[in-house]
Amino acid sequence: MSTIAYGERQVHVWDLPTRLFHWSLLALVVVAWFTGEEEGAAASLHRYAGEAIAGLLVFRVIWGFAGGERARFADFAAGPSAIIAHVRDLFSKQPKRHLGHNPLGGVAVFLLLAITAGIVFTGLFSGGEANAGPFAGLWGLELSEVHEALFRALQALVAIHILGVVVESFKTKDALVPAMITGAKRRRPDEPGDDAKRAGLVALIVALSAGACVSLALITQPPSASPGLGAEVGEHSFEGEDD
Repeated sequence: MSTIAYGERQVHVWDLPTRLFHWSLLALVVVAWFTGEEEGAAASLHRYAGEAIAGLLVFRVIWGFAGGERARFADFAAGPSAIIAHVRDLFSKQPKRHLGHNPLGGVAVFLLLAITAGIVFTGLFSGGEANAGPFAGLWGLELSEVHEALFRALQALVAIHILGVVVESFKTKDALVPAMITGAKRRRPDEPGDDAKRAGLVALIVALSAGACVSLALITQPPSASPGLGAEVGEHSFEGEDD
């Protein structure tokens, strides 16, 4: 921990792999969103973005068990009582500041990972005129409608998550977004907290390798033999509707 102005200290919270995962996932979701209705190269980009996200999710699951201290699922998994207590605390004069994810933030992380995984999986089995998933029609599965419904759920959850970050930052005076960029948070002398323990190099190599292998395996799959299947049952989309 390094000492900074006004008696505060800087505490290292988020490791670099966690931060890179966070912003890479955001970037790829945005790419997939805005290329879902396109054709040609953009349609291929939509598929590649989804398959890259699949690898990111595999990495994050492994990192959730073997990664840095604050990146591990066990650090922010919370039960109903902890969540309720946190909500009540937000209405107090000086809410408690959490080094890692607060209980509500932890719930958001699990939901975001689960819904995004569902979107990727259903995308692999979704048909479309230009951007059918590699497994569309396999085993009689065509999941375009579920794919789109899950994306709508992701949009709503992202909006709630952003609102939660704004409220939490305002109430606790904690710079949550900058922390996910720099990896550090500031703490007063009277606040507990130490630098997060970092993961070992072997864990990082295993997580990165597993994620890369999954993405590569999906990207090298040939196009679906039934690219137009989705036109009969629903529009294939990881993205929002046309304005």
